[in-house]
Amino acid sequence: MSNDSFHYFAQLPLEIRRLIWEHCLPYRIAEEDIPAFLLDGDESRQACFPKRTTYLNTRLPVIAFVNSESRHVALEQGRWERGQEPTSLESIWVQPRRDVWHINWTRASYDVMGPAIEPDSPMAYTLWHAAELGMQPSIVAEMINYFDLKGLLDGTYGTADADDDDEFWRRSFHHRTMRYPLDNQEARDIADLAEYARWLDVAMVAVTLHISREAALRSGLFGLLGDAPVQMVDVDDEARLREFQALFRERALENEPAVQTLFELFTGTQFRAAVETWKRQAEWIFLASMWDYARKENDNLRTNPGSAWIPYLSGPEYIDLHRYSPNENHPWVQEARQTSTWLSEVPALLYLAT
Repeated sequence: MSNDSFHYFAQLPLEIRRLIWEHCLPYRIAEEDIPAFLLDGDESRQACFPKRTTYLNTRLPVIAFVNSESRHVALEQGRWERGQEPTSLESIWVQPRRDVWHINWTRASYDVMGPAIEPDSPMAYTLWHAAELGMQPSIVAEMINYFDLKGLLDGTYGTADADDDDEFWRRSFHHRTMRYPLDNQEARDIADLAEYARWLDVAMVAVTLHISREAALRSGLFGLLGDAPVQMVDVDDEARLREFQALFRERALENEPAVQTLFELFTGTQFRAAVETWKRQAEWIFLASMWDYARKENDNLRTNPGSAWIPYLSGPEYIDLHRYSPNENHPWVQEARQTSTWLSEVPALLYLAT
């Protein structure tokens, strides 16, 4: 028996033991679907299909298998949940008061799932279901606006002409992104359901760390007992990013040098500036979506909806991000900002899995 064993746990009062068991519960990113496309950019440098990680992330926490007392605590905190067919996993163990409800739906999902299902995004259902569960919703950045990670990695970020560079628009799937914001149904769904969420978590980039479960457990970065294999880290939390980077360097650097490049990018000023640019563009897209809905419903825009933009917008079918800005003096714009403060407070996160 280890000299570090504590022999008097059973003699503690029940209330204390229950608090200890509860402290052992993980805080998870409950994924509705398998992140088949959510890796490190359009051209993945990590040929990995993280099915094992996703499966482990759906199971009951470790303490559910220690004894009847700990299992009772685990069952009090969680429940089995089914997502939306056919995009979801069969069942997910979620802890509504501790976990984040995340969907990995990306634009590549349309190409793969389109033949099998209606080409509608599951975004509306996902956000509604998160609100029903009382959980924080989380989505992939691409569903609002393309984030050019590939450009950041190869040094071409910001060099494409937004109006006529075919490569830029090929990357950004132009038929659904900021060039045609009123066609972005996902942004419309998010804007419509914003009242149910205080904020929306957004995963900018995903990285798979190929380390052993034992190493993940010893690190303490994936739950106290290693049963939270998916983590989100704020892009501004450099200290925590450095912890994951140190773990990677110690356990997997020789096998995946490309991931080291990603970590160096994450802690650099250019990456954070690109995230801030994305957030401003996302805010613009949300406002455009909300404005279009209000215009069609004649909601507080009266008979002059084009005056909500500078310069004046004469034709609502097309709005160019690089030409039109919200009219901050317009009553509707002011009200939209007051009632939807989440527009300027979207947390940008990094998705890290082991």
